[in-house]
Amino acid sequence: MVRHLRSIMSITWMDKVTNKEILERTGLSSIEDLLVRKNLRWTGHLMRMSPDMLHKQVLYSQLSSGHRKRGRPRLRFKDTIKINLKLRDIKTDTWT
Repeated sequence: MVRHLRSIMSITWMDKVTNKEILERTGLSSIEDLLVRKNLRWTGHLMRMSPDMLHKQVLYSQLSSGHRKRGRPRLRFKDTIKINLKLRDIKTDTWT
């Protein structure tokens, strides 16, 4: 995205302009910020759902059997929600 903005604004790599500065000049947000907003928006939608909806049941469910592979555990959807809440300075203990 920033590459296209650079070509539109006629900024070359020799001008030594950072991607952050280009986004500030255009007034656009980064892709990461957009993804965090979308994730939190979907989470808010999930929280307002009735408890009998499948989406909400999956969010709060736990596996009763099975095993995980060795190494660092993979991030769950709940983990990414907590990370995104911390990025936005929202208390993680009262987000529900």
